[in-house]
Amino acid sequence: MRLKYFDTDITDNLHKLASDNHIIVENVYDLSPETPDFSIVRRQGVFMNINYDTDVSFNFRLAHELAHLVYGDGNIQKIYTFSEFGHRYEELQAHRNAIRMLMSIEMPSSPLTFMSYYRVPAWLENDVMRTYNEFKSVE
Repeated sequence: MRLKYFDTDITDNLHKLASDNHIIVENVYDLSPETPDFSIVRRQGVFMNINYDTDVSFNFRLAHELAHLVYGDGNIQKIYTFSEFGHRYEELQAHRNAIRMLMSIEMPSSPLTFMSYYRVPAWLENDVMRTYNEFKSVE
């Protein structure tokens, strides 16, 4: 499958995953560009700042925040904020789970296509390649 440039199916799939896990996703329009997206464990909510000034795509950021709530340990932290450069354990796991989540929705034609489409930070290239190769080996 080739990723489409404007594909709301991916966003719809992420929203369905959120709904299936009783997670509320809310787009917030009145935050400053410096305020990152965030998830709140106790509220099981993801809040996406539509104005957030980042190169990372909306769908990657949404998958990342969902990953905190679906796969993360709610006892470690109560609020997570998106950071494309976050190397802490919880942030790295959320990045890796976001990659898996998105590839399970639609398999890209190559790791570089995936990175380009979602504008994934370059430092995650090895994780993208590893996940891509795992998915390809199962096909």
